[in-house]
Amino acid sequence: MKILMIILSSLISTATLGQQRVNDFLKLVEQNNKELLAARKLSEAEKSGFQTGLTPDNPTIEYGHFPGNNHVIGTKTTYGISQSFDFPTVYSAKKKLAAGQSKLSELEFQLFRQDKLLEAKLKFYDYAFLLKKKAEYQRRMEHSTKLYQSYQTNFDQGNTSVLDLNKARLQNLKIKSAYQLVLQELESVHQELELLAGGTLNQANAIQLSGEELPPLVAILEEVQANQPELIYLTQAQKVAEMDVKLSKQDWLPNLELTYEGEKVPEGTYRGVRAGIAIPLWKEKNTVRHAQARAWFEESRYQARISSILNETTKHYQQAAAYDSIRREYETTLEEAANNIFLDKALNLGQISVIEYFNELTFYYEAMDAYLEIEKNYYQTLAKLQAFRL
Repeated sequence: MKILMIILSSLISTATLGQQRVNDFLKLVEQNNKELLAARKLSEAEKSGFQTGLTPDNPTIEYGHFPGNNHVIGTKTTYGISQSFDFPTVYSAKKKLAAGQSKLSELEFQLFRQDKLLEAKLKFYDYAFLLKKKAEYQRRMEHSTKLYQSYQTNFDQGNTSVLDLNKARLQNLKIKSAYQLVLQELESVHQELELLAGGTLNQANAIQLSGEELPPLVAILEEVQANQPELIYLTQAQKVAEMDVKLSKQDWLPNLELTYEGEKVPEGTYRGVRAGIAIPLWKEKNTVRHAQARAWFEESRYQARISSILNETTKHYQQAAAYDSIRREYETTLEEAANNIFLDKALNLGQISVIEYFNELTFYYEAMDAYLEIEKNYYQTLAKLQAFRL
């Protein structure tokens, strides 16, 4: 009975250290994760790429040397330098589009960052609850070992049967095996955490998580609409598409070309300026229609995703609320069960058989395992619900 009370009180006790550890781990991931570092480099490269093509084309320099086919006509020499220009308003439109695309690239990185940090947070919770499971199973193993040793002593003294001894031995083996499996799983998850953090992490002995309360659904939905990175990204994508429409319309404005030319012949030299204009009759055909279709798509995508995201948020909220309710009920029930089950005393007094004792203990252990799993699910669902805050 005393052992059951110790197990329960240690498992459902609250502490405030865990949240800080989660945040510290996420900072480590953000600083060192190789995928995040590569994505940041790619984003910076894309931003640099968007800054190209915002100035006029390179000037063209020409030189020609044309010897005559006889000495009478002599040799002709030509030279020139020409510069082409887009219509002046085009450059302003290009710069605005480049700025919008750069912001879109940054938001795309932030989306990837959020996904990676959420993955790390969920894995951290896996690790935290495996540590709790390890501690729980270690207590079970110590209790089972003591019980088995006690039965071995009683058997040696002729005070118990070999059947009861074998039951205690099998129970002890079962718990030891489960404990070893937890250790293996813990090591595997620890390696995954190191991969996410981009370096070696010290093994933790225990991580206590603070009791994070579930906020009201209305507040969550309002915050999602205002701050959800994907919705911000899609809003920016609409703006970029509209900028592209404006630029494509200006592409129908004529291009200008200014040339300074010279020609030298035996009779003398000619110098002067030549101006030209390129009329976009065919090259830019369908560009406006294509840009408008893209803008329509981005608007439709935003409307579709905002409904989907709000539905996903509501679903995660309902799941978190259900897990929260169940875990609280488990806490109350396990406390009451621990206060009313006098297994050790009943066994010692001979009020229950060994098989009844192990059946009751197994039933309690299964309930405790279910409680741990539900508590983990609550924290992970809450993390998904609030992923936009990462």
